[in-house]
Amino acid sequence: MKKLEAVRNYLEIAISSCFIASILFYCSAHFFAQVSLYGNDPVWFFIVQALSGILAILVPYRLRMQNKLNVSPLLYCFYLLFLFASLFLGELCHFYTLIPSWDMLLHFSSGFLLFFVSLEWLQKMVFQRRAPEPIALLFLSLCVSLAIGGAWEIYEFMSDGIFHTNMQRFLSTSGEILIGREALMDTMSDLIFGLLGTSLGISCYVYEHKYKMREDVQELKALDSFLEGEEF
Repeated sequence: MKKLEAVRNYLEIAISSCFIASILFYCSAHFFAQVSLYGNDPVWFFIVQALSGILAILVPYRLRMQNKLNVSPLLYCFYLLFLFASLFLGELCHFYTLIPSWDMLLHFSSGFLLFFVSLEWLQKMVFQRRAPEPIALLFLSLCVSLAIGGAWEIYEFMSDGIFHTNMQRFLSTSGEILIGREALMDTMSDLIFGLLGTSLGISCYVYEHKYKMREDVQELKALDSFLEGEEF
């Protein structure tokens, strides 16, 4: 556990430094060049995203101070790596354009991550007094994860309409407006891969839950054998 906490601290410093370096780079590039060489999105949008990445790193601390959420160090390390892969590599280093499957991979990872965060949040904030049925807890965690994914797609749609960005990839790399099914591919593939990631999280949780139950049963049988004087 202490090693994971040390890794988490190093990740925080390293990723925060990357975001700060990105802010300095984009500010200096825009100041000297006075032109946007970063695709369809304006330069200020990348600076805002780098600032958002720094703030997102501080969110778990805020939630922990308010006693609303306390994720494990392993899950928090995964969260930091997701921020690095999505905001820094994806947006600031343009991996979304360089690697077409990068967006799908991240939405798959986000579904996996959001499931466990939703699970922890429901257990801590909603079901404080009485533990729910496992099936109900899994279903609610699935709904929360999908709702957050849908809210993100709404944010992308509003950002594209208000700030003239291309978060939903309705424009091609050459700036051509996509129509029909091609314009829907990014949004629907994001939702589908988020669902697949959540399904993987549910499968992992069910497997771990059954494994622990099997271990508990074996321990109880061993204890009964010991109390009854049998060899084991």
